Amino acid sequence: MAALNNTKITFIGCGAMGEAILKGILNGGLVTKEQVTAAVPTARRQAYLKDTYAIAVTGDNKEAVKDADLVILAVKPQMARTAVTKELVDALPEGARILSIMGSYDLAMLHDLVPDHPVIRTMPNTPLAVGMGMTALTGDDQVSEDFMEAAEAIFNSCGETVRVDEKSMEAITAISGCGPGYLFVVIDALADAGVMAGLPRAMAIKLAAQTMAGSGMMALKTGLHPAQLRDQVTSPGGTTIAGIKALENHGVRGAFYDAVQAVLDRSAALKK
Repeated sequence: MAALNNTKITFIGCGAMGEAILKGILNGGLVTKEQVTAAVPTARRQAYLKDTYAIAVTGDNKEAVKDADLVILAVKPQMARTAVTKELVDALPEGARILSIMGSYDLAMLHDLVPDHPVIRTMPNTPLAVGMGMTALTGDDQVSEDFMEAAEAIFNSCGETVRVDEKSMEAITAISGCGPGYLFVVIDALADAGVMAGLPRAMAIKLAAQTMAGSGMMALKTGLHPAQLRDQVTSPGGTTIAGIKALENHGVRGAFYDAVQAVLDRSAALKK
């Protein structure tokens, strides 16, 4: 990908999400291992990343960014001020670009954290780890089209991307950012029901998980409204409609409305 040719990339933090991105860009051939540096605090994690990916690894954030063209902020939001110090910012090359996966850090906060550098804010989700992530990206007028295309290339290497206005990011966090958590609850509950019906636990989990994965792929591949796909499996007077009626009686739709609103409320509270 021309957008990343010869680009020196530094990860500040490289936990599960950072590693998923790292794996995607290396396996996808977007960059070579020589282009990548990761800064992580523990010796054990440093050794793991170096042994697994043969990239440069350090515990010194300031040292890690001194030659970087692109810095990926992949620490937890509550660690942002600890990881991104004034010394790190002073060490950044003048033209360095910043890509943040710290979901709750908006563009204004990121510009305050890393002044005078173009910043893209993203909201990825954990299925990045298996190449099936969903990532929303937003930037302001400091972000060039080349930078946005580079960011898209990075996240397309481990899933799908969508460009959005920043005003949509909170809702996106509540849907796709937190969504895997909701759906794992659904898989677990459906598997429990399978066990109650007499299935072995491992089989019940596989049936539930693959059914959810396949249903999601059908929605993506066909482009049909979920209600149309539901109708395809819902015969008049049949078993599926009986199950759907039970779900409706227990307020499953309302529960998802409430889950999304709870995320929005919590996100607003955390920003105060």
